[in-house]
Amino acid sequence: DTVEYDDEDYRPISTLAVLSLVAGCSSVLALINQILWVVPLLAVSISIAAIRDTSAQGSQKSGRGIALIGLALSVGFGVQSFAVFSGNTLIDRSRARETVSRWHRVIRAGDWDMVYGFCAPGIVPLDEEYLEGENHDNHHDGADSRKLSEIKALQEMPAIRALAACNQMMFSSIEEDTKQFPGALRVTVEVGECKQHSEDRLPLVVEIWLNHKTQKEPQLGQGTAGLQMVERWQVIRLSPSE
Repeated sequence: DTVEYDDEDYRPISTLAVLSLVAGCSSVLALINQILWVVPLLAVSISIAAIRDTSAQGSQKSGRGIALIGLALSVGFGVQSFAVFSGNTLIDRSRARETVSRWHRVIRAGDWDMVYGFCAPGIVPLDEEYLEGENHDNHHDGADSRKLSEIKALQEMPAIRALAACNQMMFSSIEEDTKQFPGALRVTVEVGECKQHSEDRLPLVVEIWLNHKTQKEPQLGQGTAGLQMVERWQVIRLSPSE
């Protein structure tokens, strides 16, 4: 028996359709970083071009179904990445707002050990002359003495004094810092409604930079063992600081 093929029924697969499928699968990279959002956008453009290429009247190319799959993948991954990053942004800003509010409450309460605990190491840099003097101090432990000195310097910061004098602050903005501290959030609060000290002129606006990291810590409670992932927020800079 002889099988005959009709050359007129053969339609080659569109190259654009194959590229749209590859680009659609690559759109999953958009879930990694916002910079890669360009991948699903490019994939959508290629998919639309492929659909037109295979659907045009008199077209000799096949692959419309492949192009539709590529379009669905690119749109799906693009929408998912946007939803994930938007949700994470809202969560981070909400936690930053809560962190600053809690920090303000302990400042007002005068619990300076806890105030200091919110701060990242080095937020109050000490002079080298002071550190050399502390190395020869036999009355205090070096670490404890440095902590007390940093707490004292922290209390004298204009931003801290303004927050301590203000019983209610107002949040102006919470935005990501892309220049000085990439990845950190800059929280701007207004303290203009506070009663100023007569002998001092305190700032009316305070900027607070926050950073967060996830670390493993022992689980709390009786009968529990092991480690748990805990997110820690820290104050890494204040303005004005002098």
